[in-house]
Amino acid sequence: MAEPIDQLPEDDWVDQDLLTRNLAGDLLDEEIAAERDRLARLDRGEDGDDIHMSRADMERRLAAMIEARKRVSAPNSVEF
Repeated sequence: MAEPIDQLPEDDWVDQDLLTRNLAGDLLDEEIAAERDRLARLDRGEDGDDIHMSRADMERRLAAMIEARKRVSAPNSVEF
């Protein structure tokens, strides 16, 4: 006979710090730098294996990452 399991009222991940704001910011910083590098290579006419989007899409992606980075840096900002 199986023992009863006490289920906590919270989701499993509520008490776990899976990705800190600092780590998220650092990861965004790295990806922003990489995207800027891809755009610079595109401007220089270099063909790269990692460039799979149009320039407009790359610029939109970069702008979105920069905005996300600002939100991560903002004090007391919480988004759900």
